[in-house]
Parts: sequence; C-alpha cells; structure tokens
Amino acid sequence: MAGPDAQALAPEPISAEELSDAFVSFERASAELGEFYSNLEAEVGLLSEQLRSANERREAELEEKQRVAARLSSLLEALPGGVIVLDANGSITQFNPAADTLVGKLSCGEAWRDVVARVVAPRWDDGHDVSLRDGRRVNIATQALSGEPGQILLIKDVTETRRLQEQLHQHKRLSSSTQMAAALAHQIRTPLAAALLHCSNLSGAGGSAPERSAARVRESLKTLETLVENMLTFARGRELDVERTSSAALIEALAQGVNALALPESFSVELPDDAPAVALAVNIESLVSALMNLVGNVRQVTDDHARVAVTCNEAAGMFEIAIRDDGPGIPDADQVQIFEPFFSTRARGTGLGLAVARSIALAHGGDLQLAESSASGTCFILELPVATANAQPIHSGETDR
Repeated sequence: MAGPDAQALAPEPISAEELSDAFVSFERASAELGEFYSNLEAEVGLLSEQLRSANERREAELEEKQRVAARLSSLLEALPGGVIVLDANGSITQFNPAADTLVGKLSCGEAWRDVVARVVAPRWDDGHDVSLRDGRRVNIATQALSGEPGQILLIKDVTETRRLQEQLHQHKRLSSSTQMAAALAHQIRTPLAAALLHCSNLSGAGGSAPERSAARVRESLKTLETLVENMLTFARGRELDVERTSSAALIEALAQGVNALALPESFSVELPDDAPAVALAVNIESLVSALMNLVGNVRQVTDDHARVAVTCNEAAGMFEIAIRDDGPGIPDADQVQIFEPFFSTRARGTGLGLAVARSIALAHGGDLQLAESSASGTCFILELPVATANAQPIHSGETDR
C-alpha cells in the first residue's frame, strides 16, 4: 500500500476537455508546421530556379566572352601591324606574329628595353620613326592599358612609306626642272648686266665713283652667287654631308654669317646667348645658308628697316630655332604658297629663298614652318632632330634617291 508521499506524486487525472484542447493545439501546430514547410519548400524551389537561371546566364556570358576573345585573338593574329602588350614593369606579356616578324625573336617576360637595345639603331634623320639594325624603319605608337597598369605598343613598318615620300620629293624636283632653267637664265641675266655696266664705269672713272661702282659690282655679284648657290642646293635635294656638332657651334657660325653682312644701323639681328646645349648631326654651312635666306627675305621686304630676333628651344627631341621679325607680315592668301619654288611677291624676287631653306631643313630630318604672321611681324621655326648617342649620319651617296 502506497504511502502518503506516493499519493502526492501521482499525476492528476486529465479531463476529457483538457485532452481535447491538447489535440486541437497539436493539430494546429502540425498544420502551421506543414504550411511553413510548404512555404520553405516553395522558396527553396524559387531560389533554385533563380540560381539555375543565373548559372545559365553566367555560362552564356562566359561563352560569349570566349567567342569575343577568340575573335580578338584571330584579329590580333591577322593584323599586318605589330602589337605588343607590356605589363607595369615594361615586360612583354603578349605579342602577335607581325610584331615578332618586325622586331624579331620576341618572348613573353622579356623586358622591352632589352628588345630596343637589341634591334634599334637610331639614325640622325629618324624624326618620329625608329630605325632598326636591318635597315627598316618603323613607327611605334603607345597606348595605356584600360583598367590595369601597362601599355600596348603598335608597330608599323614605314620603310616603304619613307621610300615613296623620297620618290615624291624627287619627282617634284624633276617636274620643276624646266621652270627652274628658265628662271635661272632670266635671273642671272639681270645681275650680270648690272655687274658688266658698273665694271665698264670703273675703266675710265676716277675719285670716289670707282669705289661706288666697285661696291655695286660686289653687291650684284654677291646676289648672283647667292642665286646660283640656292639653285644648286635645290637641285641637290637631300644629299648633304653632315657631321656631329653642337648647337653652340651652329649659333656661332650663324653669328659669323650675320657679322659678315655689314648691316646698316636700321637693321639688327639679335642672336641667343642661352640656347639649349644639345648635340646635332648637321651640315652647318647649309643650315647657316638657310637661316641667312630668312634674314635676307626680311631685309628685302623691309628695305633694311627691321629687327630680327633669333631664339632657341628644345622640345620633344627637336632643337627649334625661331626667327621672328617686326616686318609687315605675309598676306593670308600668300601663306599657303610661300614654300613653293619660284613663288615670289616681289618683282625681282627669285622665289627660291624659302623653298631652299625648307629643303635644307627637310634634308636634316627636320622642317621649316611659318609659325605666325601678322601686321606686327612674322615668325618662322626651323626644327632639327637632336642627335642621339649612337646615331649614324647619312652622307652624300648613301641617300636613297
């Protein structure tokens, strides 16, 4: 028989009503759990469908990127120009067959500076192009990579282009030969006639008249000499003997040429004393002649009443000589023709001064351009390439004509 404690621990009997409520609560909880599971299952299904769609899109995008990459690779392979990709350290990461053909024996990981040292042989007349050791010339353009450090090099073989340009210059010179001969005969006749006339005055004159006539003879003969030199320079075209020298030597030679003119007080030429010190591979005599032609033009236009200022500058591998005057300027209508042979606005002008000056500049791998012109004066700029340490000058007979 159980004691009092056992009776106290025995559970109280559950009534039918409480049992019914418990079953109702259980059924409600079961229904809620089933609904939650159904909702969870539906959400999982939706997420699975979204994931499948996202994967399909990603796979489609990946396939499209692979197709684009394949097309770009095929295009890169087919390009006639060389393409080289460099990383942030200047090492080659990719190149196409054209680049390998142009530059020769490239390899990924090789430093571009080592390639340059191996294949490049600079020449004094390169300009914006690059000479290779095998004699070809290429043009190299650079473009920064988008979104990452590095560069793309675009290399184009311009050997044939340079040859055709030289042929075009030669054809232009040849096409002017008939006109040149006629102009030469006409222009020589006038100073020669004046020289003969004044020489005849010397024979029977005395006092100061012979001295005046002698001065006029010298002036006429000097004009004739300049004309003949211009004709010969223009006819020779790009054949020049050059030597390695300095910008200071060129300015000094120009100063000597100016001093030899015995200029009147109404005409002055100011030369720079602070020109950039650079190395040049040039023919000093021809360059001084070109610059003196510019000074001579100013003298003729202004009747020896002008101020000429010569300044120098170095920019982008070019040595620039600016010749600025305070003359009347060049009319707009004439500016497009001033470098054409035999074009002149003066009745007694030969039209060769600027043409010869520019021809000399081009022969050095530079150029002569009209920088500005107005009623207050004119400025020409003669550009010359700065000589590199291992540049090899071209001498007469080596020029491809």
